[in-house]
Amino acid sequence: MTSTVTFGDLGRDPGDVARGLVAWVRGDPAEAVVQTLAFSGRELTNRRYTLWIWAGRTAASEPAWVLPTTAAGASAFVPRGPATVLLQCLDTAVELGADPALMRLEDWRGHVCLVAPGMIEGPLAAEVVAEDHPPPDRAALATLPADVVVGGPPIPLPDGEGWRGGPVAEVAAELGAHPVQVALALLVSKVRLATFADDPSSYLGQLRGWGVVGDRRGPPPPPPPSLEIADDPDPRRRHARTVLQRLLRMGKVGPGYHTEISHFSRGAAVHERHQAHEVAEALLRAGLLGEKPSVGQRHIYLNVRALPDIHALIDRGETRDPHLAALWTAPAPGDAATAPPAPSP
Repeated sequence: MTSTVTFGDLGRDPGDVARGLVAWVRGDPAEAVVQTLAFSGRELTNRRYTLWIWAGRTAASEPAWVLPTTAAGASAFVPRGPATVLLQCLDTAVELGADPALMRLEDWRGHVCLVAPGMIEGPLAAEVVAEDHPPPDRAALATLPADVVVGGPPIPLPDGEGWRGGPVAEVAAELGAHPVQVALALLVSKVRLATFADDPSSYLGQLRGWGVVGDRRGPPPPPPPSLEIADDPDPRRRHARTVLQRLLRMGKVGPGYHTEISHFSRGAAVHERHQAHEVAEALLRAGLLGEKPSVGQRHIYLNVRALPDIHALIDRGETRDPHLAALWTAPAPGDAATAPPAPSP
């Protein structure tokens, strides 16, 4: 049992790697899956990569893949390596029977969830995924536990003209449309992306005829706000998310796995330790943390029943507790783009 994914794990099956992580053993397989996705995602920026995909189902029981490409990266179509792999996954899903007219990208815990109705599942899918990424690259498909439901809000695919990263992106830039929209339009028309890459400019007229043209009346919309902890504008919430994530990866879930409450102030600047303790107390009151006295010291642990709320705070900076929300001095990262402007002084 380990708390992190290492470089030595890349040659192993992602399912075996995840099942050996502390989060999985402690009863939180979704967090273990996210750890494997984050590690594989970093590898996709290398010239030779290891691609780990998790197969599961949405709440509507549609087959879906969770990819190591981040939702924000898919929207902005960067970096080049993960963006190229995303297009390859669209092509592979169609090869496995998915209906491209119904395929869509959704955000599951910050990663791309490719919802692909009609896609074949099981060992055949794993074989095709591996064949589509031949050595020295490597791809592996693992199956999510049945109780882990994937899917989420749609990933925005903004129009624009500055796309880069291969033939699909170049044509998308010419059309002012998002590269994923171009790829899906080609696949709907039974044009495989490998065939398209042989002579992409010859498809410009057809794509325009199919209506794949962006809105050029103004600049593209700004990229979606970052949900990364390091980019959280509120220092108290940023510290809370950092420590909660650390406790989660250490396996401090449930009263049998506790640690000193002083752990919450570690990493905080000296002048911020008081407010770090205030946040810890607020998390206790909100029920995200539990308390277990130990030899006269105060020990804390993550409340098992509050894991959905803990993940919401870690992943998106969101909380349903009004008293906890009152501590923050800035909107949650996901709300920043829609927050009303501050009144003039």
